[in-house]
Amino acid sequence: MITGKGEIAGRKRPMNAAFRRGVAFMCSFGAAVLVVLSISGCRTGSDRDARMSATAGKLRLSVDASLGEAAAAQAKIFSAHYPDASVAVVQELTGKTLLALLKKESDAALVNGMLLPGEDSLLAHPKLGGRKEPVARDALICIVSRRSSLDSVSTGTLGAMLSGRESTKREFVLWTARNDYRLLATLRQLLDTGNATLHAMQADSDSLLVENTADDPRAAGLLYLSTWNTLSLSEKTRSRIRVLPVASAKAGSAAVMPSEQHIYDGRYPLATIVYYIYIPGNPLAAGLGSWLSREGQKGFERGYLAPFRQLPRTIILK
Repeated sequence: MITGKGEIAGRKRPMNAAFRRGVAFMCSFGAAVLVVLSISGCRTGSDRDARMSATAGKLRLSVDASLGEAAAAQAKIFSAHYPDASVAVVQELTGKTLLALLKKESDAALVNGMLLPGEDSLLAHPKLGGRKEPVARDALICIVSRRSSLDSVSTGTLGAMLSGRESTKREFVLWTARNDYRLLATLRQLLDTGNATLHAMQADSDSLLVENTADDPRAAGLLYLSTWNTLSLSEKTRSRIRVLPVASAKAGSAAVMPSEQHIYDGRYPLATIVYYIYIPGNPLAAGLGSWLSREGQKGFERGYLAPFRQLPRTIILK
């Protein structure tokens, strides 16, 4: 089960407080960051190479693992446009992406889904003044075995199952990846579970989650669409899985698949936002963020993420 503070315990393991430890670590680390800034002063960018600009210099970008391929593609295009700019993309484990930025191990971060209130508060602190810009769209998906009797699911049903308002014996068993507290925070908001204790089984990785779901007709796995699109799975394994269309909790709502168009226009009810986050003072970090929000939207549109906004297209009439 997942407690009100976000822990998960599967049936095979009585308790897993990784989510709570992650939140506590973020709070304690945030306090340490602010103490250091208070002593040293917020000198962001003052000691950087004078040659660095919005289109020149070196930048280290930490990203959630499922966003690695999309970020690498964008970095390549950006550097092709601006040869004096070099962007190194580093994939992080869940919960580590934003920490790498706060510890100054990276210059910017790309994060999928909801930030915790403590993270937002820390970024907004005057000593940091972090910028959080929406640049792309992703989605949470529900996968089931080809042998499952489920044809679709609603957010109301998922929320009831996760919060224990509906018996798992009558429906299906939900699975999530272990320790992914970012995904859990996002699920809480999208499914409107409040602080209720949540119930789900855990897999040690997204790959094992898929395998467990493929083997059990009563299992349903919850993961990011970007994760599903980038996991190294055999064709045999993928052929044993179906992605379910999802309906909103509103009565009479039609279930829709997580297509790019449905994610972009809001018809898919489990859509998420990908945020680009940086601390002001690094001109290249600001330049990349501006580029991702504009020209970079075309790159997201061509890849496995949906763009956050669609750029106007010019039609030439002959």
